[in-house]
Amino acid sequence: MAINLAEKYSSQVDEVIRRGLLSTAGTNNDVEFGNAQTVKVYSLDTAPLNDYDPTAGMSRYGTPVELEDTVQTMQMSQQKSFTFTIDKTYESDSPEGVRNAGKALQRQIEQVIIPAIDTYRFSVLATKAGTKIEKVLSSGNAYSTFVEANTAITDEEFPVEGRVAFCSNSFIELLKQDGAFTKATELAQDRVIYKGMVGDCDGVAIIAVPKRRLPEDTAFIITHPMCAPAPVKLQDYKIHKDPPGIAGTLVEGLLYHDIFVFDKKKKAVAVCFDREPTEDDTTENG
Repeated sequence: MAINLAEKYSSQVDEVIRRGLLSTAGTNNDVEFGNAQTVKVYSLDTAPLNDYDPTAGMSRYGTPVELEDTVQTMQMSQQKSFTFTIDKTYESDSPEGVRNAGKALQRQIEQVIIPAIDTYRFSVLATKAGTKIEKVLSSGNAYSTFVEANTAITDEEFPVEGRVAFCSNSFIELLKQDGAFTKATELAQDRVIYKGMVGDCDGVAIIAVPKRRLPEDTAFIITHPMCAPAPVKLQDYKIHKDPPGIAGTLVEGLLYHDIFVFDKKKKAVAVCFDREPTEDDTTENG
């Protein structure tokens, strides 16, 4: 997903600069929707291993079984839009640049669109995670809890290389204070490979995420980009000058996107919630 962001703003405008899109490192573009709203993804099952029997005639390899398949339906659901006007009279009565439509659109993208995409993606990843941990975290168990979640993924035989962890800033602070955590938490600039990356833990890239973009009580989400296709079918931003009925500028935006987790790969996603465990055992499920 490419969004070109301006680097400078008018000094007359008090801008709130927020971080850019952070979730990209944990997603992929492997599912092509084309002109369709719904895509069905087929997965073929495997056959069991048998004991080879050279005396079994035509069944030496065992009894042949027909391979079954599973179908996952992915349907695009996130159609988000916005619109606003900048009246020509208000613009003329304001300091130069304050009511600039281009800058207003840029603020909309940075402060509304980008956080909304991240928030939705992280919510889906947390909901679909194959491993869920609920634990009251502290500087004494932050590292061991992270390793526990990461090990659960490793035990499912998913690739180690390429994993990323989206962590709340409060969890990162606990991690830094954990005496068992010996790796450097600040990386040299030439080793930073993802936007928002601040270090690594147990071989997993750590990406700091503002609390408001994560689901409630979420400390971290570990995933691999192969698990979650995140299609963006449409990004359409328009600035209309003096459209019928409006003296000034009309700005419109349309974003059509979604994220899915492959059923066969959800065990490569782990989430940890910083809270008292509920009655249900959620340490590992999926």
